[in-house]
Amino acid sequence: MKASPAETSGVLVLHKTLDILENIKDKPTGVKLSDLARAVDMPKATVYRILSTLESRGFVDRAGDGGYRVARKLFDLQQPFPIEQILNRVAQPRMEDLAKSCRETVNLGILDAGEVVVINTVESSQSVRMSSKIGNRRHLHSTAIGKVLLAALPEKELLRLLRLKGLPRLTPHSIVSRIALMNELERVREQGYAIDNQENELEGRCIGAPIFDPATPGPSGRVVAALSISGPVFRMDVNRARSLAPKLKQACTAISAAARA
Repeated sequence: MKASPAETSGVLVLHKTLDILENIKDKPTGVKLSDLARAVDMPKATVYRILSTLESRGFVDRAGDGGYRVARKLFDLQQPFPIEQILNRVAQPRMEDLAKSCRETVNLGILDAGEVVVINTVESSQSVRMSSKIGNRRHLHSTAIGKVLLAALPEKELLRLLRLKGLPRLTPHSIVSRIALMNELERVREQGYAIDNQENELEGRCIGAPIFDPATPGPSGRVVAALSISGPVFRMDVNRARSLAPKLKQACTAISAAARA
């Protein structure tokens, strides 16, 4: 049976896509668009459209200098359970214990396409509480989870995301200066946690801490997610938020250890 023009076109596009992926898969530092177009012998415009689609689906991302590289999502396809799914599963009971202990909302988030994505949440049992939903996307610079994830990035990648996403003012307390944000991220690295002080939402305060890659646990390992505790400001002043840091870090350590088991 003769293939239809649509089928032929679809196969050709797939071949082009695979050629592109094969050319960048072993180059973790990234490949520039012009170099990649020459390597696969395609017009830059065609390569750019394919890369843009792959990037929008999370299969390709960019290095600090703008070069394209294979993203973790592509490798996750080879695993029975992607790392986020594993963390989500093992985090649930720890998040429930933490929420019960502090009586505030607990969120688990990851970095995706330059934003925080909430992948699990356990809401406070109190009538007045901070609410969240799985799948919510939030800015990095204005959230505790986001600051934790930003603080763990290599400098070039951090600067690229800041150029891409900017520092929008969401409340009067939002950090909108790059210098101020860099100083804030340095504090996050030193103390091992971040605080969102009504920077993302008025009347809400949040503390977040990192969860490390189960394969490389500890402060020198790769941060793969972050956990946060959030509550209304009348109940969660800065001192109380800081007092929750030990419990929060303990939960993060337990999640990483459980994922490694």
